Amino acid sequence: MRTQAILTCALAVVLLAGCAPEADAGAGSPKPTASPTPSASATPTARPAHFTQPKTCAEALPASRLDAFAQQGLTLLGGPEGKFGNHYTADPSPEQQAGGITCIWGDDESNVSSLTISVAPLYTSSRAVVVASLVGQGLNEKIDGELTLYGQFGDENTEPAILNVLRTDSWISLISAQGGDSAYDTVLTISNEVALSVYLAD
Repeated sequence: MRTQAILTCALAVVLLAGCAPEADAGAGSPKPTASPTPSASATPTARPAHFTQPKTCAEALPASRLDAFAQQGLTLLGGPEGKFGNHYTADPSPEQQAGGITCIWGDDESNVSSLTISVAPLYTSSRAVVVASLVGQGLNEKIDGELTLYGQFGDENTEPAILNVLRTDSWISLISAQGGDSAYDTVLTISNEVALSVYLAD
């Protein structure tokens, strides 16, 4: 499980640690960063009616993306129906603590191929602490209509590509172990696919 070690480190650094929905949002001032501001293009072409929290990783993505992962040799290592279940990492992710799921696709033979996708509900009582923690990580903020994006492009050597998309009632986050412009474009595309999968028409 060569990916497990790097994922544990990555999650410990870039995910907000111990962020339960009822935590105090008073801490966490913004940190300066030289990273480019994430592009504000995470709005799906059509947004169905209401958010439905997925119970499995398969429910959070279209079949075409699941097929693409299989073709890339990516296995669902962590997640409700993952190879190692919800305990692939030592501690629950902030999104899991908020009542959501975290899904980790990867290749045990590669240290740079992992992709983490999380989906969680977002409430008025929890939004402030989530925002404070993301800003405190030094992630760039971009407002795009009803969306607020927090992310970084990362690089191909050491920094992951990160994207958090906050709507009124949902929090979708992605971490690509390998960063850079191309990786960021990929997580942006997948975030749109997740949104279209979890916002269901009445």
